[in-house]
Amino acid sequence: MNNESWFWNIIEQAAKDEEKLYSILSELRKKDILEFQTMFVDFSVELQDEPYTDYMEESEDGIEDIANWIVSNGKEYYEMILENPKKTPHSVEDKVHEILYGVADEVFLELFGESTGIY
Repeated sequence: MNNESWFWNIIEQAAKDEEKLYSILSELRKKDILEFQTMFVDFSVELQDEPYTDYMEESEDGIEDIANWIVSNGKEYYEMILENPKKTPHSVEDKVHEILYGVADEVFLELFGESTGIY
């Protein structure tokens, strides 16, 4: 299984549930948690530019939340947005509890006493 498949498999298992993701990541090695965080950020950053931002609310935090929410929804949804930027949500204000971004950093802090440093 390549890294990308591994990442999306974890996202799918977590099913937009922070506690499930926390539990999954808590079982991983230090380097794997760092890899997960890096991949999450990389996938999210891909959406934080045009043409995707043309359809998002204006605020920087809003743009980050929308991109992170899209990644949290899994590979199929993420790829659909990549191919159809017009389907990018304008806001995810009512869905912030479904955003899995930051969980890897929480786990890392809990297990190793430091931040991943990857944002």
